[in-house]
Amino acid sequence: MRVILFVMCCIFMPPLTAQQSDFKNIDFTQADQIAQRHQGAALYNIPLLAHNLTFQLDTEVEKFRAIYYWVTHNIENDANLVDKNEYRQKKYKATPERLAQWNKTFKREVFNKLRAEKKTLCTGYAFLIQTLAQQSGLDCNIINGYGLANKSRFKNLDAPNHSWNTVKLNGKWYVCDATWSSGYTDETGIFVYDYDDRYFLMEVEEFGKSHLVGEMGVEW
Repeated sequence: MRVILFVMCCIFMPPLTAQQSDFKNIDFTQADQIAQRHQGAALYNIPLLAHNLTFQLDTEVEKFRAIYYWVTHNIENDANLVDKNEYRQKKYKATPERLAQWNKTFKREVFNKLRAEKKTLCTGYAFLIQTLAQQSGLDCNIINGYGLANKSRFKNLDAPNHSWNTVKLNGKWYVCDATWSSGYTDETGIFVYDYDDRYFLMEVEEFGKSHLVGEMGVEW
């Protein structure tokens, strides 16, 4: 599903050489169980949530796993927000001032809905991952770019349509996409939780087949 997004933040793109296989000997059972124990927790006190998810875990990757697991099992991708933003972006494309005002208004709506209803779109997922990670002492960035299952269609997009994260663990940068891990929207417009672990610290080469960095204009 396509959506043209406002840019949440601009960052320097760190070099990515790390791989998910770096943690093949890590057992994430404890991290996942902690996230499950806090199923349904509210978002009105994010520092407390970050603490509850991570204080019992010793390693950076386990802390990030608990955060990632919680977000992907508690936050819904809202198809209505996606469609609404796409319509407005097209409508105001030729009028920069109106587009800027829409982006400002929509940004507020997105994060109010995330906090109150736990529904959002990809920028909300990326924001929440970053915020929880930073509250837990982890270095985490938001990346704005292009996300498509068919890489050959990247050239048909005229603006970034997706956001995801990079996270620094044990001195290396990794990529992840909580939106694509969380589930899918069915034919009736209802979100279905269907966790896909592939996008948790995915191998960079594989990630680059469906993700292109927008602001930098380069591939992974």
